[in-house]
Amino acid sequence: MPFTLRDLLALPAVQGARPELAGHRDGIDDRVVRWVHTSEIQDIAPLLKGGEALLTTGLGLVALPPEAHRAYAAALARVGLTALLLELGRSFPTAPPALLDEAARVGLPVVLLHGVVPFIEVTEAAHAAILEQEVTALREVAEQRNRLLQAMAESPGVIGLVGACAQLSGQPASLVTADGELVAGSADAGAGDGVDVLVGGRVWGRLALLGPAGPRTRATMEAAGPLVALEVQRSPSGTSSRRLSAAQLLTDLITGRYSSSGDLASRALGVGFVVRPGHAVIGCVVRPRSHRSALPGWLQTVQERSARHLPATMVAERDGHVLLGAAVPRAGARRLLAALTADLNARLGAMGGVLVCAGPLVDDVPALAGSLQSAVDTSDLAVRMATASDLVLSEDVALYQLLLTMVDDAALERFTLAQLGPLLQHDARTGAGLVMTLDTLFVAGMSKSRAADMLGVRRQTLYGRVERISQLLGGVDLEQREIRTALDLALLCWRLRLNGGRAGTDAGAAPR
Repeated sequence: MPFTLRDLLALPAVQGARPELAGHRDGIDDRVVRWVHTSEIQDIAPLLKGGEALLTTGLGLVALPPEAHRAYAAALARVGLTALLLELGRSFPTAPPALLDEAARVGLPVVLLHGVVPFIEVTEAAHAAILEQEVTALREVAEQRNRLLQAMAESPGVIGLVGACAQLSGQPASLVTADGELVAGSADAGAGDGVDVLVGGRVWGRLALLGPAGPRTRATMEAAGPLVALEVQRSPSGTSSRRLSAAQLLTDLITGRYSSSGDLASRALGVGFVVRPGHAVIGCVVRPRSHRSALPGWLQTVQERSARHLPATMVAERDGHVLLGAAVPRAGARRLLAALTADLNARLGAMGGVLVCAGPLVDDVPALAGSLQSAVDTSDLAVRMATASDLVLSEDVALYQLLLTMVDDAALERFTLAQLGPLLQHDARTGAGLVMTLDTLFVAGMSKSRAADMLGVRRQTLYGRVERISQLLGGVDLEQREIRTALDLALLCWRLRLNGGRAGTDAGAAPR
């Protein structure tokens, strides 16, 4: 950290003189002492650069009128003097009132030294501390620069570099052009401390970090400024937008085109994708309900609505559907996705609507690849099964996924035939649709009135079908849990075979 006036006053050589703060008293913790100078010259101000602490006995002010004392204090304040340290006893037994009054008016701290101390002891101790801190700061900048160079080699480009700045500093980072366009990082970081990015001798933009301006933050910004400028210059067509960079990141995730998990983490932070405490990452797929329906502008709709409903998002279009990566609260993921799904279908319903499928929650961006692939698999299965719900999570179809791995198993096929064989054979001869009726009854939670509504038949008709089903299955009681569970499992296998293009049995299957 910089050497401040408080650090100077804490030096043993100064403490021995019993320092008393007078004049301007506010903010001494933030007043940086760049150097310590000694002088008895009255007209010393033109010889200073600002940031110094000036040690004097006031010899050059002796016998001068109060107006000269005021002018002395005002001139020192104008050049940016950090503080005036006035030793009492040699030239002045007490501090000149006019000097203190003017110093308070112009904001110049005055430290009264009530004991005699060799100024050389103060300057030696102060300069040693200042140089040590400067060397430490330079080492920190060099260390951060090396880390950023390593990050550039792993994740080249402005997006990856800004993300690496956020990782190294532990604070959100942002890169904004001189015109105010957010190029990389988080919009929240724009209000933090920053450094100008100079390209071609002009200010191209500003790199900022949001948070306390500690040594690591300052070192990261100082090291990163020139490297960001270099990346901007190396970009053949300038810097791409955060949205395009996020889309490329998702595409690379699903295809496996990335060098390391560190590369992914840096690029995610570079596009402003931050996973807050208590949140998790989830991969989703948004696809049209009908392959025959064109959804003009739907990518932009998904981008806009997902940004409205979810804390952090990345969106990309791939193979006719939209990939979505999101950071969501662990406890509220389904609720947020349901709100997004309803919003999308309210806007795109006239064009056929969309199906939203999600993979499992994962801890970080590198694990998002698996969640995205699970979302793709879930969406394929949901379409294959003609799922009625507009939102399907991978956990909702976990049993389907398990059975799908065993759908060609001979024992499972024999089980399905043993449970549903009489119904399948009856439907093949008569087209009565009893298998579909039983399936709908289970979907309706054994509510006959709801099942009748879903099938579009009268309840009396449904009662007759249910009675016929029970008879064909040997008089089973469909209300018994064990019987219902076995039949439901067989129906799941039947649906998988049916929608997979297989007949499922030698007797055939009823149309859905």
